[in-house]
Amino acid sequence: MSRRTSSPLQAPDRAAQFAPYILAVLALSGTVFLGSCGRNADAQQNVAADSAVPVRVTALSGADRPAASTISVTGTLAGKEEVALAFKIGGVISRITVDPGHQVRAGQVLAELRPTEIAAQVANAQEGRRKAERDLERVTRLYGDSVATLEQLQDARTALEVASNGSRIAQFNADYAVIRSPGDGIVLSRTAEPGQVVEAGRSVIAVRRNGRGMVVRIGLPDRDAVRVKIGDAADVTFDALAGQHFTARVTQRAATATSGSGDYAVEVTLPHSANSLPTGLVARVTLRTAGDAVASAAASRVLVPLDALVDADGDSAAVFVLHADGRSVSRRALRLTDVAEALHTAQVPVVRGLDGTEKVVTAGMSRLVDGTKVRVITTPTQRAESDAAPTWKAAP
Repeated sequence: MSRRTSSPLQAPDRAAQFAPYILAVLALSGTVFLGSCGRNADAQQNVAADSAVPVRVTALSGADRPAASTISVTGTLAGKEEVALAFKIGGVISRITVDPGHQVRAGQVLAELRPTEIAAQVANAQEGRRKAERDLERVTRLYGDSVATLEQLQDARTALEVASNGSRIAQFNADYAVIRSPGDGIVLSRTAEPGQVVEAGRSVIAVRRNGRGMVVRIGLPDRDAVRVKIGDAADVTFDALAGQHFTARVTQRAATATSGSGDYAVEVTLPHSANSLPTGLVARVTLRTAGDAVASAAASRVLVPLDALVDADGDSAAVFVLHADGRSVSRRALRLTDVAEALHTAQVPVVRGLDGTEKVVTAGMSRLVDGTKVRVITTPTQRAESDAAPTWKAAP
């Protein structure tokens, strides 16, 4: 019986026969290894997630109050000090030296009446005074000689006083037969011409004094006027000046309504940059009413849920505020007010410590310290550790 012996040349053929089985085993091992690595990575992520404290948060709110209101109205631009100049007495205008737009100086002569009639009146008054003086001298001598009576002497004295007063009045009227500028400024209007007869008190020239500022005059009905306070801000624009915007302030508000319209006159003063604007422009004014200061301060307080408070003691407490990244919190000390009333509303007003833009933790606070990593719960199926409602110690 002969024995078969394998030749070395046949070994490669045998290895080739088992090659598919070897590759399959290696592939299976690689799959198991990769799956194990994937499971390890998931496990590490779960561990990291479990290390963050689950919490619930809520956004803060302000006390119920209406938003700052505005009032829109139109008005007319004017100088803060515009003077309508007139003659005190009637007469014929002799000359007018200026036109609208002219710059004028303080004391400059702007217009005059013809002096003929006025000068005659002054002369008559002066002659009457001199006659009264002579009469008094004569009666005084006669009274000393017991010729004139005491009554005649007293009448002469009275006549002199009347004549002197008449002379002063005539001279005063003569002085106001000339219109002079009350200060440096610009001529706004001229409503008469030389040779024209004008009555006493009629406006002839209007001047806007320099350096007194510009205002917009508006009228408000009573329902709006009561909301406006001195110092309220206003935005002013002009249709004729596209793109120009001015920030102004309410500087005057009438105490009584204007007869006829029933509106209350309000003045809004513009900044110095508006001093060069022409008078008479139509302005659009938006008033930003501040309202009552006390009510506004009370309404601006931030409300915090009672569930968010920790370490409450009298008017002091703390909350945990969620950082902007949503992954950690910080502890914030608060100053509270109206705590007793807040126990019935589940919200307490905060006067210091928050500005109302924060998000605070309302569940899960017992595991938190300043800087703790957190995981915000947003679905109903997730649960956070419940914290007992805060109790207060009596304020000292």
